[in-house]
Amino acid sequence: MSEKKSLVYLNTAACGLIPEPIMQAGLSWYSSFTINGSTSSERWRNELQTSIKADAAALLNTAPKNVALIPNFSFTLNAVVQSLKGDEKVLLYRKDYPSLYIPFVINNFDITWIDDEDGFFIDPEKISAVIKEKKINIVAISHVQYQSGFRADLAQLGNICRDNNALLIVDATQSLGAIETDMSALPVDVLIASNYKWMNAGYGNGLLYMNETFLQTYPPKISGNNSQTFRFTDDGYVNEVSINNYEPGSLDMFGFMIMQASLAEKNKTGIRQIAQHNFGLAQKLLSGLASLPVRVIGGQTLENRCSIISVEETGGLHAWLSQNNIITTLRNGLVRISAHYYNTDEDIDAILHCISDWSKR
Repeated sequence: MSEKKSLVYLNTAACGLIPEPIMQAGLSWYSSFTINGSTSSERWRNELQTSIKADAAALLNTAPKNVALIPNFSFTLNAVVQSLKGDEKVLLYRKDYPSLYIPFVINNFDITWIDDEDGFFIDPEKISAVIKEKKINIVAISHVQYQSGFRADLAQLGNICRDNNALLIVDATQSLGAIETDMSALPVDVLIASNYKWMNAGYGNGLLYMNETFLQTYPPKISGNNSQTFRFTDDGYVNEVSINNYEPGSLDMFGFMIMQASLAEKNKTGIRQIAQHNFGLAQKLLSGLASLPVRVIGGQTLENRCSIISVEETGGLHAWLSQNNIITTLRNGLVRISAHYYNTDEDIDAILHCISDWSKR
């Protein structure tokens, strides 16, 4: 490809693009802080925070009482881990995103590691067998794997955990905003996501879902004034346990105004429609790759997939794509391609043509 092409962004799995109107929601809100910051911040805490949580609950199809606004996945999982007793036996996937397993490792939990079968498939039957054999108390796993794009069946996995009296904690950072996540139907105890990828809401904001049973069994070990759960009485203090404990201090209002605009767009368009669009692009990509000399991780079907497709890096493929203005990620020997709702058939054609040209060098 001797002629430079316009940029093709196929890297939402690294960072989602923020549409201009969504970015303006944050900028417009912060403009009020140049004149009357205290009134604006009080209005945000007293009114807008509640409405943002309602919008987030609508996306997750749950009640606002089950949702907290959080700064990111890592902070929140660490806070959740602190609520545990510490003697739980935890099942983790060895190649999962480090932020998912580090809190358990650093706090010296009894960990059992599982591996995939072929660089892609994580067998739920193996998970079931290990839970039984090791008497696992907690399974913590990503909904979608950041390297391979493997998508776990949360309904199946949750039922396996329920049948064996195990808890299920899910990292949804690589799925929220692109795959339907109906918390009224999924047997998931805790779900956490940062919103800078498929939610297209930038950094500094995320969502926590927690069911009432988990909340009451493992009350939070963090809180703050703005959590509105802690108050003094004549007899000492009362900590009124709620998911609001996970909202201590001052939240990033700029980030959450962007998130609110993103939520409005996602709720209006519908995650099902976004997923169908993305799956269509993924199928087109898989079909095209089948005739090219690259090895696709996970095979050629959409089974257990999202719209993240990884191929084995060889012969400078990633560098070639970058030189031709096609943005992907190189991760541990894999070129990761990830299309979202703003991508088109033409974008998929562009990367297929580029890979074809690379193969003929």
